[in-house]
Amino acid sequence: MPPLFSPAPRAARGTAGQRGFTIIEVVAVLVIIAVIVAVAIERIFDQTPAELGGMEASVRSHLRYARTRSMNSDEIFGVQIISTTTYAVFRNGNAATRVVLPGQPDTGIITLEDGATFTTGAAIISFDQWGRPCSDAAGTTLRTPNTTVTLSYLGQTASIVVVRNTGYLQ
Repeated sequence: MPPLFSPAPRAARGTAGQRGFTIIEVVAVLVIIAVIVAVAIERIFDQTPAELGGMEASVRSHLRYARTRSMNSDEIFGVQIISTTTYAVFRNGNAATRVVLPGQPDTGIITLEDGATFTTGAAIISFDQWGRPCSDAAGTTLRTPNTTVTLSYLGQTASIVVVRNTGYLQ
């Protein structure tokens, strides 16, 4: 009679009978996963460049909007930097006649994100009927040098250059 408690038969060793990972393989995989997670977390929590890029794109699109509307209508459009944190798009060659854009407040005043400021730039950039940048709201005084509008956000900066004579945005 065979014994009641006998050990289970073992599989033969070799490539066909391998049953799991070695401790070295497990540790190597865990180290690789830890490195990937560390890089991902750093990028997830540091959104400053992306947020600054979004604000720059918004201001750039409002400048482009004003230039395009000036070239396609009988009105002078422009952008007025009201303070270090606010600006507005205006029309009729009058900085007080603000354009209310979709998704913006009814006042027409656009406020930058908390922590963002205009660090340099002109108070008014209007565009004449040919899209050339002007330094007055009426669109009569052409800008002779290029105009730079600089945004600052959490220690980083982004600049928008309005090229003289063409209004091209760099």
